[in-house]
Amino acid sequence: MTDAPPAPPAPDVPAAPGRPTAPPGPAPVDPGVELLSDAPVARVADDLLGRLPVAVRLCELACALPLAAPRVVGLVGGAGAGKSSLLNLAAVLLVERGDVAMVTLDGAGHAGATELVEALLQSLQEFFATQNVVDTTDAVRDRLARYGGFVSGVARIAGVKVDLGGALARSAAQVREEIAEMSQEIGKRIVLLVDHVDRLHGRELVATLVALRHLAAIPYVTMVLAYDRRAAALAPDDEVDPRAVERLVQVELAVPPPDRVLLARVLAGGVARLASRLDRDLDPVLPLCDPDCDDGAPLLDLCETPRDAKRAINALSAAAPLWPADVDLRGAALEVALRTLVPELDSPRLDALHRVHATARAVLLAELDASIAGHRLAGAARAALRALCP
Repeated sequence: MTDAPPAPPAPDVPAAPGRPTAPPGPAPVDPGVELLSDAPVARVADDLLGRLPVAVRLCELACALPLAAPRVVGLVGGAGAGKSSLLNLAAVLLVERGDVAMVTLDGAGHAGATELVEALLQSLQEFFATQNVVDTTDAVRDRLARYGGFVSGVARIAGVKVDLGGALARSAAQVREEIAEMSQEIGKRIVLLVDHVDRLHGRELVATLVALRHLAAIPYVTMVLAYDRRAAALAPDDEVDPRAVERLVQVELAVPPPDRVLLARVLAGGVARLASRLDRDLDPVLPLCDPDCDDGAPLLDLCETPRDAKRAINALSAAAPLWPADVDLRGAALEVALRTLVPELDSPRLDALHRVHATARAVLLAELDASIAGHRLAGAARAALRALCP
């Protein structure tokens, strides 16, 4: 007796017309969600916070006479203050000038001092090559091979215009003089825009500063360095001069605080767009970011930088679609901002503020105050906590 052949597979049965083949998924919450990018401003038209005058002043400092005088300009500000945006705006302005050549470099894209300096030298090599003062074959052949030979590396960017055979036997001052003569032949000041210098720490930062000091002494060369002064501070255990940055930079231009009215517009505009997408009345949130509100503007006060404002709006965009219909909109928005901008407050103690009696609430507030001591937003956060629990 032989085995029976296997039964053929059952044919697919088409679904009845008008009937779904699978249960419907959950209803969309906010499919058109809009998040603000933290990318720096790249065009003058995108300068919503009115930073163009600062960029103009930065260019004036970089290009000030006398033309041959080397200089180092520091653009200083905290994280998220808008240093990269200002460098981008300055680059746009410098391109429009006919008497300046420009090289840009972002320190955040390099792992250490060696990589950063090599990239800077390569950029200079390419610049001199475009000006027809470098034999590009020699320039590529003589690329910087090791960080310890930085002075000889600077000489190499001059190609056939510098006696390479005798460069190492001469002083750094003589090499710089020859490069200055080459720059004078070009007839332009060379402005080096270097962003995120503070991304390097300890000995890597020291090594970078030593290298930059050589370039900073070359006539016709201006370096504009963007950094957070606190992040670039050198600790005593680095066994180096803790004022190395200060000694390198001739003049600093601080990024001014953002205009409160313009920053309030960023916040209010984000809230308005969120309300429109959700078709929900979020008007109770708007006084939190109104600089003219008699009761204060605790959400605006929490936003010290443009980055803070973007993070606050993005956090509201993420949370608001999940708020129940009967939520206290003002309190919910302020709590989201606090948890986002001051992570030390993202704890069960913040939840408990709404559930305990007055005596226990005072104890919780004291504990929360202690947890944010030393935070850059400590004062504004304490005021926001009181506004959250009047």
